[in-house]
Amino acid sequence: MKKLAMAVSSLVFVLGASSAAQAQTSAVAHVTVGSSQVALSQADLTTLLKSLDPQVRQQLAADPKKLDEVVRSRLAVEAVLAEAHAKGWDKQANVQALIDASRREVILRSYLTSVSTPPADYPSDDVIQAAYQKNQAAFMMPRAMRIAQIYVAVPPGADAATVEKARQRAADLARQVHGKGADFGALAQANSDDKASAAHGGDMGFVADPLLLPEIRKVADGMKQGDIAGPIQTQAGFHVIKLEDQRAAGVAPLEAVKPRLKAELRQQRAQQDAQAYMAKLVTSGGGATIDEAALGKALAAAQ
Repeated sequence: MKKLAMAVSSLVFVLGASSAAQAQTSAVAHVTVGSSQVALSQADLTTLLKSLDPQVRQQLAADPKKLDEVVRSRLAVEAVLAEAHAKGWDKQANVQALIDASRREVILRSYLTSVSTPPADYPSDDVIQAAYQKNQAAFMMPRAMRIAQIYVAVPPGADAATVEKARQRAADLARQVHGKGADFGALAQANSDDKASAAHGGDMGFVADPLLLPEIRKVADGMKQGDIAGPIQTQAGFHVIKLEDQRAAGVAPLEAVKPRLKAELRQQRAQQDAQAYMAKLVTSGGGATIDEAALGKALAAAQ
């Protein structure tokens, strides 16, 4: 839900304003601002929705109220813009200066990107390997444990009776997983309140030491692969855990960090090429000429 809110919040400010002259009958949504009407067409909303992640679109499709909220947010932005234009806000000198500065920045950044984008085959495997070897400390991983769990939730502020009921349920599940022929994954899938891990038989994947709940890490430290322990009480509830695997602290393998390293190297190369391009423009044709006296006057005037 947080991802949905962030995506929508950014999009409603990025897309351009709808035409105020658009007919009300062709609008999906509209609002009157002063003597003008702000309208959103189907095309406007299709453009907005297409720019969202598929997962966010699915959430909106399943929640009509949230979809309406997106439309209202977009209308609110357009309404503010319409009112500001009607009052000539965009004609104010300070606003014009900001618009001009933003325009210059967009032109500058987009043009520099066009002339400094590294070749498609950069970096080569040899360059990536060399960077990996040189920066081993940057790729250190903490010890991690792969843990599966059956989680019994306890609501915040629960009374003693509710906590005890959850404890008994967790204890019963712990007895079941220790039974002959018990299938931990099947029990987790059917009973765990953590639906995300339950879908994978309780498997939470490798979790780095610093991210483990202290109560769970303390117990897991004394376990061997395949061991089952619990119920373990935490602030959120009770956990029956199984240690599936563990990984010692060390340097991440190259293949695991290669995509990230490649992206960083391309970004560094692009920055270097952009700086070199700018320096070349200033130094070509005999170099830049600076009137030091006039510069001094400008500095004095700025004090």
